Amino acid sequence: MKIIAKIKERQYFLSGIETEGDNFKKSLKLIEGDNIQIEVWKERNINFHKKYFALIKCTIHHMPEAISYEFRNIDNLRKYVTILTGRFDLIPSLKGDPIPEAHSISFKSMDNEAFESLYSDSLYIILKHFFKRHFSGRF
Repeated sequence: MKIIAKIKERQYFLSGIETEGDNFKKSLKLIEGDNIQIEVWKERNINFHKKYFALIKCTIHHMPEAISYEFRNIDNLRKYVTILTGRFDLIPSLKGDPIPEAHSISFKSMDNEAFESLYSDSLYIILKHFFKRHFSGRF
């Protein structure tokens, strides 16, 4: 949700507003009459987010030796699992072939319900594709 606001009383913004973007912070000096846009979202449960990355790290730590080295990277494995859950967009390559690009799991892009669904689907995918010899016949 985006909010557009006009500053009527400068006293509320005397110290400026700190903004974060591209891994740096800067302070905006605002004056009366300035228009600003503020993006607001409700953060989801950070502990559940940590639990998801613990699942990914655990998968890397315990995955069979025969699994390709490229899946031993947290971000690569997260993207691969996300794509296998069906959460991706097709981006054309230079040759025009479609390449899957995993959806973002940022706090802004998913609410708690969507993230819980991703976690559940990811757990199923990880067990099915990386640990199927341990769970054969149960899927």
